[in-house]
Amino acid sequence: MKIGISQPTFIPWYGYFGLLDYVDEFVLLTDVQFEPRSWQQRNLIKVNNEKKFLTVPVLKKKKSEQKIYEVKINKEDNYANKFIKTIEQSYQKTPFYLNYSKDIFDIILKNNENLLDLNINFIKYFCNILNIETKITNSNDLKLKSKKDDLIREICIIKNCNEYISTIGAKEYLGNKIFFDKTSIKIKYFRMSDFVYGQQGEKFIEKLSILDIFFNEGPNTLNIIRKNFIVL
Repeated sequence: MKIGISQPTFIPWYGYFGLLDYVDEFVLLTDVQFEPRSWQQRNLIKVNNEKKFLTVPVLKKKKSEQKIYEVKINKEDNYANKFIKTIEQSYQKTPFYLNYSKDIFDIILKNNENLLDLNINFIKYFCNILNIETKITNSNDLKLKSKKDDLIREICIIKNCNEYISTIGAKEYLGNKIFFDKTSIKIKYFRMSDFVYGQQGEKFIEKLSILDIFFNEGPNTLNIIRKNFIVL
């Protein structure tokens, strides 16, 4: 069984869904420390031919050590209407905007108390639309005893997997560790090849949130992702 493990990021980039599609089970790592201004909280879209962050405001006062599942959205910021306006201005002329924008805006407007709920709602929505049927589980439900690096090992052993698929960026780090010593688990790495798709605008910008490729390519999105998803 192939397993992927990742923090639940906000409207993830297309490579995140390539991994989700490739593995048999995907574990959301939710009981680790929240990192402000990370992909957990924000992602990139294309606005006026430039990259721009959509950042979910969260409550931070006296919460420096909170874990991902504990993070509360700051409702006073009125972020939902700002997000909708920005997305509308940026993507209303794309081919598939009218097909999916209402669903996406409904998720943004939903009364999510926690950042985790918002992120999971988006992840599951895109999996459903893209027909990705991979099982998604939450590390909170596993009652893990390990910390940091050992978390990955413990999850893989609990899930009885034989392959752990990680990002290519982790290869140097994981390759220098006896990570799965005394197990039959193998580590493999994935990357996305350089590619372009039918992105509107004067110049192509890569590695944006899945919103961008989705509004531009619609039902063809998963085919493009699969074609450019490489496992080493």
